[in-house]
Amino acid sequence: MSMTPFEIRLELLKMARDMLSDDYFGKREQISNDWSTKCDTSKSKGEDPPVHPGFPPYPSEVDIIAKAQVLNGFVSNVFPPETPKVSVKKSS
Repeated sequence: MSMTPFEIRLELLKMARDMLSDDYFGKREQISNDWSTKCDTSKSKGEDPPVHPGFPPYPSEVDIIAKAQVLNGFVSNVFPPETPKVSVKKSS
């Protein structure tokens, strides 16, 4: 049984959300681990603990839709145009 275009778009949105969410939680864990290590190091040196750097923002609907569009382009074999290469002339 084949999927309708609506079902395909829904699946792409779910996939994009999951990918961005996984990326977010990976970054969050890395930040927590780095901060925890810095706290342990400063504690062993008798220093004040560092200020927590904060976490990145959770992916918004706009981020999820943009990622889904990229995934849709891949599935449809439609790739975004390449950024034109700009060469700079050196003046003599």
